[in-house]
Amino acid sequence: MPKLPSERGSAPVGVKTLEVRDDARAGRTLPVEVWYPADEAHRGQDLDEASLDRFEVAAGLPEMSQKAVRGARPAEGSFPLVIFSHGATSHRRSSSELVTHLASHGYVVASADHVGNTVGDLFHDLKSGRDSGETRMTDLMDSATHRPRDAALVLDTLIGGADAEIAPLVDADRVGVCGVSFGGWTSLALNSIDSRPRAIFPIVPAWGPGPLKTEQLSALVRLDDWGRDVPTFVLAAERDALILLPALRDLHAKLPAPKRLAVLRNAGHVHFVDGAERRHEELRTMWSSGLLPVEDPDIDFAAVAEAARPFSELCPAEHGAEVVKALCLAHMDAHLKEDAQAAAWLAGDLAAEFAARGIDLEAV
Repeated sequence: MPKLPSERGSAPVGVKTLEVRDDARAGRTLPVEVWYPADEAHRGQDLDEASLDRFEVAAGLPEMSQKAVRGARPAEGSFPLVIFSHGATSHRRSSSELVTHLASHGYVVASADHVGNTVGDLFHDLKSGRDSGETRMTDLMDSATHRPRDAALVLDTLIGGADAEIAPLVDADRVGVCGVSFGGWTSLALNSIDSRPRAIFPIVPAWGPGPLKTEQLSALVRLDDWGRDVPTFVLAAERDALILLPALRDLHAKLPAPKRLAVLRNAGHVHFVDGAERRHEELRTMWSSGLLPVEDPDIDFAAVAEAARPFSELCPAEHGAEVVKALCLAHMDAHLKEDAQAAAWLAGDLAAEFAARGIDLEAV
């Protein structure tokens, strides 16, 4: 682990896109993004504006970029594998800053689009004039049946050697999982059906009572059925208007040890993803206008929009980026690489560590 785990690692980062198929689920097919340490010949290219990978999240949306070189030659070696799961109506590259950060520190990271629950699906519904009333919590519950199996399918594919270029890079005995919001829930749910993860990092995971009735999701995950100790680090946001902090404190209390909880003060639900400020204001607009593709007569989205204060009243986006990169890397290093320095750093006074950088963090 580097002295400051939020600093980018020394390895250049490559990226490629795979497609995985599950015949057991009517041929369900998912695009999967894979990031990996690249050969030294690509040094600097992953940070050069001219050679960054560029992509469209969905047809008609602006082009975006990520700090990786598409098709870069992989580095030699075997690396831990981290499965990342995106949030509801998001996409596989939604946390590119985090996943490329991990790859630069010697990890292979894979993230699937959870088809049916992506931003592309949302835009398709809106453009096709689909009645928003057709998209309810039942759709989220349907996605909940697929998401853990999607993650397990990606694991099977990469560990099973289906891709000849990526297979030699993956150490099947060192697997971690992380995710944001619905993806954070997915990281917990995967561990209920798959014994391979050795470290879990759920970020503002969908859990417990709240505006979106996420207690229906938490009821699907039996924490007492894990049957083994899996170090879990929960990252929460103090002013999250969707996933309420008391619910995540309750989750932390119920998790089997070893476990940690960190709360970024004055942060909102999307502080830990790319483009946090833009995404935060987009969601506030969707909630206040009724465009959010989850509709329920018991949910007052105008009240949710009001609870989600303007981003200008919250902590800077950079605080969320630094916290999630530092804590996720240190957690994976400590438990997948058995890095004593990372373990000691996590066991220290994290609040003081971040306070020295002007960041207000609670750590339990």
